[in-house]
Amino acid sequence: MTKKMAQPEKKISKATRNYVFNLFSFLPFLFLLSTGIIVLRYHSGFDEKLPTLRLNGHQWLTIHQITALVIIPIIITHLMMHINWLKQLFTFKLKGNNSGMNLTQLIVFLMCALTALLAWWTFDGTKLAEVLREVHSKLGLLLIVFWGIHLYNYSRWLLNMTRKKLRGK
Repeated sequence: MTKKMAQPEKKISKATRNYVFNLFSFLPFLFLLSTGIIVLRYHSGFDEKLPTLRLNGHQWLTIHQITALVIIPIIITHLMMHINWLKQLFTFKLKGNNSGMNLTQLIVFLMCALTALLAWWTFDGTKLAEVLREVHSKLGLLLIVFWGIHLYNYSRWLLNMTRKKLRGK
């Protein structure tokens, strides 16, 4: 009877870990974006009782809020995966083409999240909540633009990683 030698576990590279996480994150982000656009339609004056894709405005808002709660830990995880990059960004030691854009995107995201949370939890039912929702809507649209730019800026890396994974590397 021979004993088999244990094979050392193959360590997953940081790039692979980031790639898999980005793929996992893509659909929830698209869903949040889509529900946000639908909710914006209702905030723009469309009758909340009329259905869009068989759901009314209140139902879409609930789905958008739940999706946002799912996205927050995803974003925090994404930022923690890039903690050294963040440290360099905030100490102005980061050199690169996308650092200014990424910092702006982070600030817009934080403002977008803050205005939503304040309108939803703190000032719900007040005139201030309506103003915060308006600001949130505008920041959300701006965030869609920044997210598209972010996706474009990293598209070459995403395509290269996809090619590697399809080749089995």
